Amino acid sequence: MNVAKELHGMTVLNAGSGEKLGEVTDALIHATQGRMIGIALRTPEGEMRALATRDFFIGVDAVMAAIEARFETLGQSEALTGGVPAHELVGANIVTEDGKLLGRVSEVYISTEQHQAVYHVAESTLQRFFGGGFYIAGNVPRAYSPDGVRMIVPDGTENSRAVEPLAEAIQSR
Repeated sequence: MNVAKELHGMTVLNAGSGEKLGEVTDALIHATQGRMIGIALRTPEGEMRALATRDFFIGVDAVMAAIEARFETLGQSEALTGGVPAHELVGANIVTEDGKLLGRVSEVYISTEQHQAVYHVAESTLQRFFGGGFYIAGNVPRAYSPDGVRMIVPDGTENSRAVEPLAEAIQSR
């Protein structure tokens, strides 16, 4: 599932009552472990909240929050420590340990069942527009810079861990 195109804007419902709890604004990704740790959402009152992955299920048309889901305050949750909004990962340079620039993260995908992240890497805007580039599993990066500018991947990633079909990147974990 493409975070920006498919998850963003999805309705969040209470699984017990069907009450609308809000809309998804982003996925929270642990940048180097390659897993989604939660979602950010805007409540009907306009408040920004978050749910850890233990408290929801992503369906085809909506996100279903557990009946007793615990809403977290963004930036103040222990369960969401280390999470980076997916939109902040977009644009990060993918650089090998020896300093070779492979491209930039152009899109973030998640596996809805296992909450795994996959990064689409493209060298240029033109390449991204025409579907070029490659995918890497979210657990490939070794480090993510505090300023969000770069992710460091092992040397040889473009030969050993970069794959073309998205499905292959999810399976390569």
